[in-house]
Amino acid sequence: MPSTERSRGRKIAMALLWILVVLELMGMGLAGLTKFQGDSWMGMFEGWGYPAWFALVIGATELGGALLLLVPRLASYSAAVLIGVMLGAIWTVIGQTTQTGLGPGLPLIHIAVLSIILGVRWKRRWRPGGPPGPEASVVPV
Repeated sequence: MPSTERSRGRKIAMALLWILVVLELMGMGLAGLTKFQGDSWMGMFEGWGYPAWFALVIGATELGGALLLLVPRLASYSAAVLIGVMLGAIWTVIGQTTQTGLGPGLPLIHIAVLSIILGVRWKRRWRPGGPPGPEASVVPV
């Protein structure tokens, strides 16, 4: 494959990755913001057996994690944390005793997208005291 085709393919792949990042930013960011508006999420968290303030912790984690997806060297860590939050969401909705209309479908979609982001960004992750990943000096993103 000639280098121009490879370069074009890499640019397309990076554009698709950024589209996924922006979509995830909107989805997770909105989910995080809604936990700060009104008492409905706090009531649902209490219904699931969690303290009401835990909705705010989850909301802050979702919002902060979504914003950190925009920082390529921190995106893999952010994606890993958000995957953990989504696994907790699946655990909660599967074990719920009240009917809220929530299911594991949307968290599973988030996990799939976040896994792609984590996998692609892993090589360029931030490492304390060490050099950036092997591709950091080769491919600016």
